Amino acid sequence: MENLDREYENTISRIQEFRLVLERLIQVLLEAGGIRVHSVTSRVKSKNSVMRKLERPGKERDINSLTDLLGVRIITYFRDEVDAVAKLIEREFLIDPENSIDKRNVLDPDRFGYLSLHHIAQLNQTRSALAEYRSYKDIRFELQIRSILQHAWAEIEHDLGYKTEAAVPRTVRRRFSRLAGLL
Repeated sequence: MENLDREYENTISRIQEFRLVLERLIQVLLEAGGIRVHSVTSRVKSKNSVMRKLERPGKERDINSLTDLLGVRIITYFRDEVDAVAKLIEREFLIDPENSIDKRNVLDPDRFGYLSLHHIAQLNQTRSALAEYRSYKDIRFELQIRSILQHAWAEIEHDLGYKTEAAVPRTVRRRFSRLAGLL
């Protein structure tokens, strides 16, 4: 536990710094690509979240194995803009395809739920060679790209997910499922 505290603090300070640089870089790339988006936001995973993730049963992990210590969310206005943003991101960053997932393709066509494109990425070789980015070259981050309506649904679903089924009546869950279909 004490080692994790020290390791977290040492790792996170550089990631906090990179978070602001990366957020601005993505905004500049989107503007240069002529792509308007609703928002670009980022967060650094809290120490408690890191501890919970590392304590999950299954496989041994350390803080450096986590791919989502830094998360960036890009919210587009429309669904088709998600793919335009994804193409730009794939061109400008090094993508880890093994750990990336397009959750839009996970659900059957007759099912509704969480839809988002998740890329695990890091700076590409060209950008990493630049002096202003060199110290961030080994930091992996998660990019979530989704439309504003997909985002609204994800927020609703996330909040419902933290309540027990008994706390959210079946009729209310059913209404939210219908709403997801409409969105």
